Amino acid sequence: MEREVSGAGSSPPASAVSSAGAFTTVDAIVVAILVVAGIFDWLSGNPIHSTLLFAAAVALSWDAFARRRSGELEVAAEPSPVARAVANRVPIPAALLGALAFSVVVGGFGRYSWPATVSVLVPCAFALVLAWRRPDETASGPEPFDLRGAVPWFSIVVAAGLFELTNLFLQPSMKTDSYAHPTFSVMTDPVLASHPGRSVVLILWLALGWFLMRR
Repeated sequence: MEREVSGAGSSPPASAVSSAGAFTTVDAIVVAILVVAGIFDWLSGNPIHSTLLFAAAVALSWDAFARRRSGELEVAAEPSPVARAVANRVPIPAALLGALAFSVVVGGFGRYSWPATVSVLVPCAFALVLAWRRPDETASGPEPFDLRGAVPWFSIVVAAGLFELTNLFLQPSMKTDSYAHPTFSVMTDPVLASHPGRSVVLILWLALGWFLMRR
């Protein structure tokens, strides 16, 4: 009995070991998509977007391989009372007002301008740091991959990718837009051409980011 009690806290159970560090098939697919998108963004004359896509692919790969190489076992820890209190006191009205002000101000900047690019990078970097430093909330690691549930999503991604590449190759050149064969960026031009349109898109972008951060 003493041996069982003393050994109970020596190592976490197998179900408590997170497998987030392994480079899974899903990780490889995401990295491959980022790399391909970065290549064609570069060929289309968008080096800033391409660099960000390549950086995201490198960061995901480095994180997965570094955790796997170090062999660390990530066990979810119980949040402290202070952390729970801070998490439960998120000033939603202030956050909404801040998001609205951000969208209105940044929406007034020109498309692809440095002020607009830097203004978008700041919340992205902030969200990335928070997400990367946040411990896993589940002790059993990620849920099993449901192939049947993922097939529709993969089909949408593949169809959208083929549509984008087909229209990109049918343009007069990689850097010349064509309304006869519009890519997604060309189709969004009418919305993003105006200040109100850019502000609405920024609001939706921030809402999506908040939703993903809360999951």
